[in-house]
Amino acid sequence: TLFRSMRQKEHIDAMEIMGVNTASYLIMPKTIAGVVVIPLLVTISAFVAIIGGYVATVPTGYLTDVDYLRGLRAYFDEYNVLVMYVKSVVFAFLLTTISCYQGYNVQGGSIELGKASTNAVVISNILILLSDYLIAVMLTG
Repeated sequence: TLFRSMRQKEHIDAMEIMGVNTASYLIMPKTIAGVVVIPLLVTISAFVAIIGGYVATVPTGYLTDVDYLRGLRAYFDEYNVLVMYVKSVVFAFLLTTISCYQGYNVQGGSIELGKASTNAVVISNILILLSDYLIAVMLTG
């Protein structure tokens, strides 16, 4: 919606007249922010999942705290962490660039904006699933 309103108010046209490369000026910061922040969110999610597993198993008596920590150490694989970060960076790049592209190139009013938003979601989901498969095949054999 940001790009559409900028296009309707002719802010993008004014920037292009001033010689600004609007695609890189508007899209690049959002892409960089997504590629930096989404892996950080994945890190937080991983820690919350570990803590959630502890809270779900230890107080209920399913496992002792020693058994839970022993299991974490026994089944921890650094390579899975690498795969997690590679996937998060690729997914972040796809998500931000596709969304920005669809928003930047939308023409018309709110109906076209809705179609562009739907296209961004559909294309992002398809490419994320495809890239998830390709990364899994390349990195896990």
